[in-house]
Amino acid sequence: MKELYMIMSDLLELEYNQKSLWYILDALAGGYDERQKEAMITNSTRYYLTGLQAELRVAINRLDAYIAERKKTDMENPERTDG
Repeated sequence: MKELYMIMSDLLELEYNQKSLWYILDALAGGYDERQKEAMITNSTRYYLTGLQAELRVAINRLDAYIAERKKTDMENPERTDG
């Protein structure tokens, strides 16, 4: 269960980071001429989304591993149930 809480914490942090990206994009929208703004937004978004995708991939892999391990344990001990 502790592992699930840690995974949920990671997913919530990822959600927070996505909201941060929106704030950054809003701030960039007002401070540059059109060409500079487009380049800055594009580069910032690519960089940020690459990081978010990596974090999401890690969280999903951890969740998959937890579920697989839980399934294996349940199959080995069918009488045990802790929901």
